[in-house]
Amino acid sequence: MVIYMKKKLFSVLLVAAMAASLTACDSKKKTSDKTPSTANTAISAEEYAGTVVSNADIYKKYVTLTDWKGMSVDCNESDYTVLDSDVEDYIQSILQSFATTESVTSGTTKSGDTIKLDYSGKLDGTAFSGGTATDASYTIGSGRFIDDLDKGLEGLTVGVETDIPCTFPESYSNSDLAGKDVVFTVTVKSIEVSTTPELTDEWVAENASKLGVDDVTLTTVDDLRDYVKTYLESQASSSRQSTIFDSAYAAMTDGLDVSDYPSEELEDLLNTLNSNVDAEYESYSSSYSSKEEYLKSAYQFDSLDAFNEYAENYAKQYLLQKMIVTIIAADNDIEVAADDITSTGEELASYYGYNDYQEILDTYGEEMNSEIGYQVLYQKVVEFVSDNVTVNDTSSDSTESTTSAQ
Repeated sequence: MVIYMKKKLFSVLLVAAMAASLTACDSKKKTSDKTPSTANTAISAEEYAGTVVSNADIYKKYVTLTDWKGMSVDCNESDYTVLDSDVEDYIQSILQSFATTESVTSGTTKSGDTIKLDYSGKLDGTAFSGGTATDASYTIGSGRFIDDLDKGLEGLTVGVETDIPCTFPESYSNSDLAGKDVVFTVTVKSIEVSTTPELTDEWVAENASKLGVDDVTLTTVDDLRDYVKTYLESQASSSRQSTIFDSAYAAMTDGLDVSDYPSEELEDLLNTLNSNVDAEYESYSSSYSSKEEYLKSAYQFDSLDAFNEYAENYAKQYLLQKMIVTIIAADNDIEVAADDITSTGEELASYYGYNDYQEILDTYGEEMNSEIGYQVLYQKVVEFVSDNVTVNDTSSDSTESTTSAQ
């Protein structure tokens, strides 16, 4: 499998699922609540920017943020440092994805080999159920066979029939075999030998187009190393920002008073969660007597009430974060341009096999502009917050702190 080094995408599976469900929800608006709705609507990419400030004004009726800039958060900076060994490990994983495999019908087996074998197990000279197979594939040392058989497969000559005495563990699941002495007659038919290509300038130039890299030219090993290092540093930076934001967000919301939640948006989120679960249940309904039974089996909810309680808590947590992110964005002039939405939409289209972003809009509706717009906004706020707090480096060999507050 080729490792594609694509740009980071947002949580679009949830986004698409939500958008699909929202289009099916009851579109009637509440008449008893005169507060303008913050729920997603079908808007153009150009119109999304205007919703940030207007929604923030509504959200401020429910929650008030204290001054958070400059707050102190901890971060183990060493976790996000890209070493030369990380680059080499990543390149090695790429090479391994290009490895070729051939079946060798000679030689001696060793731990770690993947082999093809025939085997027949007998208890007191009689074959027992489940103990016989032909052309089975097995990796020696994987532990999928009982310990005696696994170890007995080491050092065998390909093509030679061998008897391996084994004792089933006392705790073996089949009581008829637990603790019993048996003999497996085994013939290793071949060993799968994997060959990893050598890293050379020629290999890089020949295979660059297969790596999913379309924004740079790779012709040498040094080119590949530079690109991988840049890619890993970008991923590490993104992870670091998320870690810092999560810590800052936890501090922001610790003891925060939330007077209420926008009723229509909360209802839409709950409808989305229920619609998604209903769609899952319909797909598997033939295997379950009820939705409640499905929820117990698939998600370990004790009852439908337990799921509904979880869904409400989840929706409120999601909506609280959305309110805070939107307020921070509005208070600090953080905007999402139409190009931000459409470029992300095009990435989604390419990644998930659509012709273009317009096909996604045609499929799920223009609510996707709101969904993707918020995901872009969220990422911008994550970056902004991580740049405006004091970071204490908790690495074992460091006592430094970095103040990025502006």
